[in-house]
Amino acid sequence: MKKDIYRVFSSNMIKMVVTFLSAFIVPMVLSVASYGYLKSYQFYASYIGITHLGFCDGIYLFYGGKNERSLSKKNISVQWSSLLLYEVVIATIFILFGILEKNLIVICVGATIVPNVIFTFYSYIFQAVGDFTNYTLIINIYSVINMLINLILVLLKVRDYRIYMILYVFIETVPFFVGTYLFAKKDWVTFTKFNPKIFKKFIKAGILLMIGNFAYSIFIGIDKWFIKFTLPIKEFSMFSFASQMLTVVNMFITPIAMTLYSNISKRQDHYFEIQIKKVLVCILMVIPLTIYALEFVIYNFMTRYIQAISITSILLITQIFLSLNVAVFVNLYKAYKKQKDYFIRLLISLIVAVAIDIVIVLINSNTMWFAFSTMISCCIWLLLNLKYFSYMNPKRKESIYVLGLLLIYLLTLLVNNIFLKFAIYSISYLFMTKQLMPEQWKYFLKYKNRYF
Repeated sequence: MKKDIYRVFSSNMIKMVVTFLSAFIVPMVLSVASYGYLKSYQFYASYIGITHLGFCDGIYLFYGGKNERSLSKKNISVQWSSLLLYEVVIATIFILFGILEKNLIVICVGATIVPNVIFTFYSYIFQAVGDFTNYTLIINIYSVINMLINLILVLLKVRDYRIYMILYVFIETVPFFVGTYLFAKKDWVTFTKFNPKIFKKFIKAGILLMIGNFAYSIFIGIDKWFIKFTLPIKEFSMFSFASQMLTVVNMFITPIAMTLYSNISKRQDHYFEIQIKKVLVCILMVIPLTIYALEFVIYNFMTRYIQAISITSILLITQIFLSLNVAVFVNLYKAYKKQKDYFIRLLISLIVAVAIDIVIVLINSNTMWFAFSTMISCCIWLLLNLKYFSYMNPKRKESIYVLGLLLIYLLTLLVNNIFLKFAIYSISYLFMTKQLMPEQWKYFLKYKNRYF
């Protein structure tokens, strides 16, 4: 199990590092508007998963925990063929619509549908049966090719976003072809025909899980939808750039969230959950230091995106709340089989987010206001989760610790010198962690002495 965790952790780290580096190098070449069009394609493509209507989620639930040797080659082939034929029809509709509208973005999204969804099918089966070797192999090949193509485009100083977009479609086909090759080696991809009974069966099994995942995707992307359709493309570009900068946070949080679920499920120990939350809080409060580093890079090498710094500063606080929700509370809902309660609270938060964004549109559409809206809705979601899992409510010292550091962070925004900001927050963080979170301080020191 430790080997599997390490494989997934390493693979996700490689993928996230590539994403983060690409987020820096590509905007250095493209104009602000061109970057906005490229991010529009990626934004729309991020919702492709809804097209399988929960079929892949049903597959994941069906095969979860089964031994690979017990799987029926014939059944997997029928499932694969049914999904493939269905997605080809959906993709064709998108591509034809894009051609009629002369919209390359829609055409590229349509061309991405089949490879994206079929790879999801492959990855869910690999994960369900515990074949993390093949799963991580696909991810690593994808990451390497993604990085190579981005580097080549940047080194050649290609400034046409359409070339990037077309090549990004090619990049998305890489895991599809590698996954198909690995499945073919196991005789799992013999083409049959569309089976409506099989298709309906797995949609029925997975649609609720898909709706939950889709609601979360809408929740974290609702601000971009409003910005996309109410503000110029340059504003969407700035907001997308600011959001992309925070992938450095996800580089550390995603692997933690992935490995926490199994531990929480096995233990179901309130004390353990509280301690995990406190450790994560201490880790998350280091995040402001990354903003100062990003400021330095933007001011010195990416001056056209200086406007994004203020947006990033707000989204950073949002990321702290969001990371706690995703890494701790979402896993708690899953571990205690409370998916319905999870969905209700997420839906309430989504409704609040939509309501605030509508008010912003009616008064004065502005990227900063949308950033504040996202922060407020994430904070509301966190409060709802804390109310549900009341034993997770922070004690007095923990509350002072978080609010105190957030206040110091906001005050440093008034300081012009980046190095002085870094020094003020670093000293404050070390002092307050030692004084207000002594158990976690000792834990970090113990960890430091063990590995360094």
